[in-house]
Amino acid sequence: MLLTGWQNNGNSTKSNGEMDALTHIVQLLDFHIEELKGYNAQAANAKITKADEDWDYNCLKDSFIETAMEIEVPSGDTNIQPENFLDPLSVIRAAFTDKLSSQFHFSPFPLFQKTETSEVASDTNTNDAQHVQTDLYNSDAFIKEHDHVQWAPTDDKDCKREKVVAALMCWSDATQLANFGTAKLWPIYMLFGNLSKYICASPNSGAVQHLAYIPTIPDSIKHEISKFNVNWKTQSKDILAHCNRELYHVVWRFLLDNDFVHAYKYGIVIKCFDSIECRIYLCFFTYSADYPEKVLLATIRDLGSCPCPCCLCPKSLLDRMGLRRDINLQEKIRKYLFDKVKLAQEWIYEEGYKIRGDAIEYLLKETSSVPTMNAFIERLGSELNVGCMLVVDFMHEFELGVFKALFAHLIQVLYAQDPRLVQELDNW
Repeated sequence: MLLTGWQNNGNSTKSNGEMDALTHIVQLLDFHIEELKGYNAQAANAKITKADEDWDYNCLKDSFIETAMEIEVPSGDTNIQPENFLDPLSVIRAAFTDKLSSQFHFSPFPLFQKTETSEVASDTNTNDAQHVQTDLYNSDAFIKEHDHVQWAPTDDKDCKREKVVAALMCWSDATQLANFGTAKLWPIYMLFGNLSKYICASPNSGAVQHLAYIPTIPDSIKHEISKFNVNWKTQSKDILAHCNRELYHVVWRFLLDNDFVHAYKYGIVIKCFDSIECRIYLCFFTYSADYPEKVLLATIRDLGSCPCPCCLCPKSLLDRMGLRRDINLQEKIRKYLFDKVKLAQEWIYEEGYKIRGDAIEYLLKETSSVPTMNAFIERLGSELNVGCMLVVDFMHEFELGVFKALFAHLIQVLYAQDPRLVQELDNW
């Protein structure tokens, strides 16, 4: 009766649910009534508020870390305002220990479809089934990488744990936050190819992981560089483009730290959601971005003499795209010119050469390369083909890109010729 009387006392009554919760707390085994002596509600709330203000959230393993970036510019260094980052290994650990990891495919497998013709052919002992690739874990690339890591080295010679590939799929896209103003964000996201694309596409699945926010070059840096660079007036555009490339790869160099490189080479032991320890090997399979960001990632020139980040097809032969003879051009795979880029950086930073000077152009122009050290190649090794990571971005290249404008123009041409041609196009 004392509790019920207290419930109905005061300016406002307490709900029955609140009373049931209070009764439950009092009956807990770790509740000691003698600890209430001298209790003061205002003082207790003040302690909680003070503890919350003093709490360092960066001590959490999977919390964002705020750090400033330092980039090299011709004739000096400069600092960029701090931005937020997550430790990639913490993101990977959290993903493999989360309950969503019960849907992960730890072992890839090929998927085949039998049509009516293949079923008939099977009677004659002919394998005519079609290889279907619906997800990354059905692809030949995943299967090949899975077979490769079975023989990969470990940092524990006695390790007998199952070796699993963590299929990393990243993408980034600079986003304007409002229709008016200059506020924007440049986030980097990470997905895991071990998960079905249908789960990844679900907004409430929690499959998408924030990784970092790329800072932008502030306007104040222009004044700082102009004070110590004598070529600023004639080279400002080239210097700012160089700074953007350097900043992009400084961010990735920060993410691909020594711990990540060690885990990339030897794997990382994680106790997964099913309480079984596995050795997880990291592998970047895809990176999705629009063309301006692909240029940054591949460290090539925007619409240079060889504009493709994957091959060395010259701009003068782009009209052959889609033809049979274009296949021969695509076989010229782009390779990162590590030695030439390093030499070009020495000439720029130590000798004071111009970024687009004759000497630098002689080294890099033929392949549309730029004097920026690629963070992926520098940290993970030259065996990684950055161009092969870059996938077709349907949103930017088709739905909102140049192809959309071209397709709309072609439809207008058909309307001008004969409206019935548009109906014939729809039948296709």
